[in-house]
Amino acid sequence: MTHRVGVLGLWHETNTYASHQASLADFADFELLSGAAVLEANQGTGSVIGGFADATGYDLVPVFSAGAWPCGPADAETMSTLLEREHAALRAAGPLDAVLVNLHGAMVADGHADAEVAVLDVVRDAAGPVPVAAVLDLHANPSPDLVAGTDVLISYDTYPHVDMRERGAEAAGLLGEILRGRQLRTAVGKLPLLVCPLAQATDAEPMRALQERATRRARAAGLARVCIPAGFAYSDVTRAGVSVLAIHDAGQEAAARDVIAETLDDITANAEAFMVARDDAATAVARALASPARPIVLADIADNIGGGSPGDGTTLLAELLRQGARDAVVTIADPQVARLAADLGPGAEIEAHVGGKTDDRHGAPVRVRGRVRTVTDGRYRTSGTWMTGREFSMGTTAVLAVDGVSLVVTEKPTPPFHAEQLSSVGIDARRAKVIVAKGAIAWRAAYGDIAAEIIEVATPGVCPIDIGTLPREHTPMAFSPTAFPR
Repeated sequence: MTHRVGVLGLWHETNTYASHQASLADFADFELLSGAAVLEANQGTGSVIGGFADATGYDLVPVFSAGAWPCGPADAETMSTLLEREHAALRAAGPLDAVLVNLHGAMVADGHADAEVAVLDVVRDAAGPVPVAAVLDLHANPSPDLVAGTDVLISYDTYPHVDMRERGAEAAGLLGEILRGRQLRTAVGKLPLLVCPLAQATDAEPMRALQERATRRARAAGLARVCIPAGFAYSDVTRAGVSVLAIHDAGQEAAARDVIAETLDDITANAEAFMVARDDAATAVARALASPARPIVLADIADNIGGGSPGDGTTLLAELLRQGARDAVVTIADPQVARLAADLGPGAEIEAHVGGKTDDRHGAPVRVRGRVRTVTDGRYRTSGTWMTGREFSMGTTAVLAVDGVSLVVTEKPTPPFHAEQLSSVGIDARRAKVIVAKGAIAWRAAYGDIAAEIIEVATPGVCPIDIGTLPREHTPMAFSPTAFPR
């Protein structure tokens, strides 16, 4: 008998400080699919569900998938609709023997402080007590309730996230072992350590060595797997912090707790290495312009679109113009100006106030005068390492020539995860003196191989380097190493 395994997902990295709430339209823009379309959209791509689709040995049943770019919490109506659609799709799928789930782990919605638990509750209600294997982002804030709702729960190993497909395939493989009789479980422990994403790069310290030592402990103890979700500090929830997940066989609960405890102690001993500080915009731009290197990437940390910021931060644009930068490339999300440029057309003169319109956290609008160089529909398909093969849309996109700056104005905030974001609008990033990337680490998947120098900048916004500048209503809590025997 071939097992019927459902494939579903609900993915959103929620910045609770962001002013824009996730709507159903945001999910429709990124991914909102049911039935066969779930696998059709992801087959052969670098997504988690693309990894699920690589599974062999059972009958995959596409059920439901919803995802949106990071921003503020989903509103109550949107979350209710998503859960209703998930439930209906599971019912329509018929009896399932197991379920594969693509989650983020830091999703928050109005009425659901732990949104992924609600997703799993729907799975249990519709599919019954079947085995569940799920994949989380490295920036997940997994709670004990989330872990208890799964049999296998793993997270990405990389940041930038270049192993999503591999983790999907791994989860599918572990679920296959469960269906063949292996009794796998997941345990969790957590520290209330809030870490800026700058300190979470997995090819650098402290994360690289922490992961290596944790893997050695797990192997020595005979565990199936260990993961270190480094957490998402821009979410004001009690479950925020650095976690350790240990996947183990039934009867290994004590060994799993020991590995988690030792790894948490290791993280605590290296907590100081997670602390970072960087130059302000004026200092960083002066450094970049004085350097002979090119291209130099100025990382606009607090306007990190991949962390939920609006992408319309103006601090670095204003400073580059003030200091007379030449051959600089800056991307700003501003639908009004993008549409104005499209109406005027290539070659037209344009005068407008750009950016700084979403809230008062990311700088004031900057008055610019220049020429419309190009206008596109903002669509591109990526061959890069983040969701390889997927198509993305920035909406109407215009390139404005403003003094020495090539200003890329997009209708929609789109994280700088792909080199095609610039090449699709006619910009050769290799020829630039300065590239402003609105992100912390993940932009390296697009430009890390060409950057002659990297300057990370302490800009203002909802993804600040100094986590302590954010007001918190909920104090992060530690979770003692906990195993969940079934």
